[in-house]
Amino acid sequence: MLHGNSTCVVIDAGLPCTPDDVAGVLAGTGETVEVVSATHGHSDHVAGVPRLIADHAASLYLSEVTIGYLDGSQKPRTPALTQAVRIWRTWLGQPFDLAGLTGFVGGSAVAGFGGPKGMVGEPLRPARPLEDGQPLPGAPDWEVVFVPGHTDDALALWHADSATLLSGDAVLTGGGRAWFSPERVDDAAAARSERRLRGLPVEHLLPGHGLPLHGTNVW
Repeated sequence: MLHGNSTCVVIDAGLPCTPDDVAGVLAGTGETVEVVSATHGHSDHVAGVPRLIADHAASLYLSEVTIGYLDGSQKPRTPALTQAVRIWRTWLGQPFDLAGLTGFVGGSAVAGFGGPKGMVGEPLRPARPLEDGQPLPGAPDWEVVFVPGHTDDALALWHADSATLLSGDAVLTGGGRAWFSPERVDDAAAARSERRLRGLPVEHLLPGHGLPLHGTNVW
C-alpha cells in the first residue's frame, strides 16, 4: 500500500483474501482506497482486485499491455512450469498460511492469467491503462517503469526521492539477495529490463515475492 494524506493506493491485491487484509490496515489508519493497480496480470497479483475495487469504489489502473489482454487485442504469455519451479527459494523466508495457499490455488478462477482457464478478464474490465514513464495515479511521486520479461505486461514502480523500487516479479529476493527472476517469457526483454533497473540507485527493494531488501545499493 502506498499512503497519501487520507487515501492510499493498493498495488498487487493478489489473493482473493487480500481485501480482508487491507480492511485490517485501514481500520488502523482511517484511510480509504483511492486507486488499485498491479505490476502484471498474473492471477496471484490481481485475484483480489475485483472485490477490492467494488468494496471501495476505487479506480483500477493496469499496464496498457494488460488492457490489450482484456480487450482481446493481445494474448498473454506465461512462464512454463519448468521455469516456475526455479524460484522455490523465494518462498522459504516468507510466512504462508492456509488462506494464502487456498487463494493462490483458486485465484486463477477469479481474475488474471496463468491458470488453466487462460485470461479471466471480465472482473478487470474497468481498468484504465498505464504508460511507461507516467506518474502513478493516486501516488504521483511514483513513476511507472515498464519491465517486460517475466511477462509481456510487467511493470515496476520507482520512487526517486526515497530510492524505493516496487519491482513486481521482475526482481525477487532470496537468501538476503536481489534476484532477477529466471521465470520469464522473453529472455531478451528480461535482459533489457534488468539493465534498466540496475541503472536505478535502489536502496529499498520491495519485490513481488520474497522479503524486502534495504541497503545503499541493493544490486
